[in-house]
Amino acid sequence: METTKSPLAVGLSAALANRRLAGALWAAMTATAVVAWLPLRTVSSALDQSPFRETVLRGWDSWAFLSGIAVKGPELASFGAALAFAVLVSLAVDLFLSMGTIRVLRAGVRRPVLRRLVADGASLFRPALWGFLRYVVGLVLWTGLLAAVPALLLSKLAGRDAPPNGPLATAAFWWAVVAGTVVFLNASARFALARIALARDDAPSARGAFRVSRQRLRGHRASAAGIVLFWLAAGLLVQALFTNLGVGLDPSTNGGVLGLVVLRQLGFVLLAATRVGFWGSFLSWEEGRRPKAAWALPHPAFASASPAATPAPATPAPVTPADGPAGAAAPLDGAGGPSREA
Repeated sequence: METTKSPLAVGLSAALANRRLAGALWAAMTATAVVAWLPLRTVSSALDQSPFRETVLRGWDSWAFLSGIAVKGPELASFGAALAFAVLVSLAVDLFLSMGTIRVLRAGVRRPVLRRLVADGASLFRPALWGFLRYVVGLVLWTGLLAAVPALLLSKLAGRDAPPNGPLATAAFWWAVVAGTVVFLNASARFALARIALARDDAPSARGAFRVSRQRLRGHRASAAGIVLFWLAAGLLVQALFTNLGVGLDPSTNGGVLGLVVLRQLGFVLLAATRVGFWGSFLSWEEGRRPKAAWALPHPAFASASPAATPAPATPAPVTPADGPAGAAAPLDGAGGPSREA
């Protein structure tokens, strides 16, 4: 008896099998990290040249940090704009790569993947961008209606002078946390299914793709949110593990620094593998909830109640033997018929 794999098992298999795809994603993430490193270098260089460097390195000191910002204000003026630019680049690269990843996993291509990843990502980037804008607007709207507004009302009912651990204040806090998490997981699952709909050509636009994703989610929101939660937790676990390992190394030599860099890059490779697993799981989940194709069954030819009479074989007309030797043909007249004398 054939057993069907669960979407999580399919995602884990995809993460282990598509190593080249994970490597391509890691290379793109590294390039994005270089873009984000530029504004961070501005901050670190300003801190290194300030008289508060040693104080900050001994431990977090808010007063020293604020004093350093005040002293090095002109150098840090462009930090916000540069960091915002780095975030926008990271989001654009993520959208670009996600569409290519879906197409590569659907096609089952193991090698080469980089050219197909770039080509498919470029062809679907524009509708994916519109889908992302719809996702952000919907996330903000539903978070405000279902999480922020009820939590604010509960806080108002608790009163301005209510203790922070009172029942209404506690209920407001947990309502905001739980409702906000549920809204985020549901919106993320719908956005993921909308991108799959675009990649599978189920819809030509972001609006149609979100309509298709709503149909797929109907009655199955909990399982889709569970997939998002599982792979989000897996990515955070990988990051926490390798960050703690890097902090524990505390390198003081050039070889130690090189080992730390290699360790961190290995963590980024595993993080890219979790993204491959995420899309593998969602592709399997979506495949199981697609409408089944209606097969055209041939209509059987029913025999009639009374069988048709079999026509009798044609009887050849009798031939009158002619006078003369046997087998001799009768003489013909001029019109082609038998002669009267015969």
